[in-house]
Amino acid sequence: MTNGVEGAAAPHTGVPAGHVGGASGKIDTQKPHFRTDIQALRGLAVLFVLFFHSSLGVAQSGYLGVDIFFVVSGFLITRIVCDNLDRGSFSFADFYARRARRLLPAGYCVLVATTIACTLLVGLSVFERFWEQLAGSVFFSANVVLWRQINYFHPAATYEPLLHMWSLAVEEQYYLLLPVCLWAAPRRLRLPLILIATGASLAAYAWLAAKSPGVAFYLLPTRAWELGLGSLGTFVVASPMVRRFARLLLWPALSVLIIVPFVPLPSIGFNPGLVAVCLATLVVILARHERLPGLLPARCLARVGDFSYSLYLVHWPIFAIAHNAYLTEQLPLITAVGGVVLSLALGYILYRWIEEPVRRSRIDGWRLLGIALAGSALVLAVGAGALHAKRHWGNSGVDLTGVTGFARCGSYDSGLYDGKCAEGPAPTMLVWGDSFSQHLVPGLAATTNRTIAQASKGHCGPFANLAAMQSRGERAFALSCLDFNRSVIDYVARTPSIQVVVLSGWYLRYLDPHFTLASQRTGHFITAPAGFDATLAAQRETVKALRSLGKRVVVVSGPPQADYDVGMCWERRRSGLPTFGARALCDITPGSTNPLGPPTDRLMDAFVQKAATPVIRLDQALCRGHVCTTQIDGQPIYRDGSHLGHIGSELLAARLALGERVWKDAR
Repeated sequence: MTNGVEGAAAPHTGVPAGHVGGASGKIDTQKPHFRTDIQALRGLAVLFVLFFHSSLGVAQSGYLGVDIFFVVSGFLITRIVCDNLDRGSFSFADFYARRARRLLPAGYCVLVATTIACTLLVGLSVFERFWEQLAGSVFFSANVVLWRQINYFHPAATYEPLLHMWSLAVEEQYYLLLPVCLWAAPRRLRLPLILIATGASLAAYAWLAAKSPGVAFYLLPTRAWELGLGSLGTFVVASPMVRRFARLLLWPALSVLIIVPFVPLPSIGFNPGLVAVCLATLVVILARHERLPGLLPARCLARVGDFSYSLYLVHWPIFAIAHNAYLTEQLPLITAVGGVVLSLALGYILYRWIEEPVRRSRIDGWRLLGIALAGSALVLAVGAGALHAKRHWGNSGVDLTGVTGFARCGSYDSGLYDGKCAEGPAPTMLVWGDSFSQHLVPGLAATTNRTIAQASKGHCGPFANLAAMQSRGERAFALSCLDFNRSVIDYVARTPSIQVVVLSGWYLRYLDPHFTLASQRTGHFITAPAGFDATLAAQRETVKALRSLGKRVVVVSGPPQADYDVGMCWERRRSGLPTFGARALCDITPGSTNPLGPPTDRLMDAFVQKAATPVIRLDQALCRGHVCTTQIDGQPIYRDGSHLGHIGSELLAARLALGERVWKDAR
């Protein structure tokens, strides 16, 4: 969300290119080409994003503010380029110089300041990822880095200080490509080419939203249609017929923009609210209604729109660092409100003293290029130096590495199980499940001499015919989970050496009302709400299938489940970083237990009583009364809020003699 045209922050430039780049940073509604409505759209968009990220719960889909910016930026940047091309005055050097003056100074200031703050206030595990995000931000590829790192809507994403840079990268990539395409295309072909590209991008988004949500969310090919809508608006904005039609839709469009960001929308799969907001933004731009600029709300929003770019830059690092300090995605009310106020203040200061003065300067040519390269080098040097310091002086010694068991085992993308994930050719014990089965393997291997095979697939619990999906957008994954689990049953059937099957899964997702359960019967894909009865029935079916093959079965529960990142808590505690709130001691108490923990405990009891399945409870070795420890002999054992680390797996298994116990208890 760069708003990387001069009109994104200068109130007199959201208009034809001939009036780009005036001197005043103040709103002047007397300027003939100034559009308060576009400036107000920017203000509305950045406030939606600000309140969405504040954790105040004010705008549950406020992330759609970024999509408003995409459409606005597409409209402005295309108009600037086309106007200059038509006049014969377009220059790539001038175009990119303006972008550099507009974007880089404020961006570099925030990146350096965030690096310094993160050096002092976040742990090494977060900083390792931060360094990759920082480099991606400098090279306009932060969206690719974040796509590879984390789901934007995952709770853990709240700890990433440069998470918001993904949208800046998308716009920057669009700014790099669009002028070249418009310059190379004959004037008569500009509209058809943009129309085709926009349609193709929208089709790609609709197709990939279900199959690959990360690609659909983060990458330019599936986001370009939003900027493309704005680009298309450039070619029809002068049409009286289009304007009349847009005016008929203006008030419904404004209603969409005001209401939809407050409505909960699916974070996975095709998002109709996103499309509606983009179309509504385009309608407002095309309507050019004279009454809007005179309305007080529009004028107030336009004032915020003046410094929307700087506000967007500064706001998220503030909240992300606060999330790290409190170890929760839900900040205390006073902290959340304080974050909003601080963001507004720092955003305005950055705009007033850095963004605007540099934008108005006449730095150009080789001098500008040299300054830009020096700025990039400075940001990278500060980041590299900070990373070196964190690794040498900020390493807590806490094991936060993910446990995957044997080589090549346990991927989210695992295909059919082929038995290759095993200690030998004739294993006697099979560990089957999702990531909870993965973190058991080091401990089991250390506490038994029996040969182990591992059948793990991330997010795929050990059920013969049941999978959990968060939305219909995950249908493809649910089908792959069902196929994987059938292949496990087939492997067990053809492997006579297997005597004991150890089942372990993150059963919370099968009880979570936000999930849907999927199964296949007579070739039909069947869905049902997540819940206790369906999960218990699937357990009975699974145990029956395994025992019919002559195998003994045992379930190993997960460790006590926290609603915060326990591993990060220990990292911060041992590194001397400030940690606030009830989670500062790194124990799991009634106030920091995952809300679905108690229902999962009842499910384990039902497995024993109603599904004839013995269960080994890991929590019994860690909990005394209402408090569960997260260390053994002074060694932290968690790597996050749910999973054991490699060392933790071995320590807890040794305490329980787990390898021999599963062999003894299985039946």
